[in-house]
Amino acid sequence: MNLFWSENLAVGHPMIDAQHRTLFDRFAGLLAACDQGRGADHLQELFCYLDEYVTLHFREEEALMARNDYPEIGSHQTEHRIFCAKLSRLKAELATNGPTVQVLIHTNKALIYWLTEHIRDVDTKLTAFLQREENSKTSPIQPRAGG
Repeated sequence: MNLFWSENLAVGHPMIDAQHRTLFDRFAGLLAACDQGRGADHLQELFCYLDEYVTLHFREEEALMARNDYPEIGSHQTEHRIFCAKLSRLKAELATNGPTVQVLIHTNKALIYWLTEHIRDVDTKLTAFLQREENSKTSPIQPRAGG
């Protein structure tokens, strides 16, 4: 399975795209390790990275939403909380069962969903809103007709 960053996955915000690209790179490393039969060895390292990633990425993304009065901030934050809960369940599964193939498969599925569905749908809506906001701030005021 190949899941690599490409520019068609960019949402159009430099910070968000850079963070997504880094996440893709980490996931590609896990997939490469899986291809070499060493995926289980990399699970703990990936979970440590994901803990840091979600803390930083979600905090920065949510601050961006708050600063710009994003109307869908609540549902976007809910998506983040759902992913954090899923990550917690995966970490608990890893702690209970060790780095099994099943944990590896569950982790791959969760990340593939996040990397494709959330970014493509939810983050794209956010950045489209941010771009509209930015454009409205930089657009000159148009005079009224007859005024």
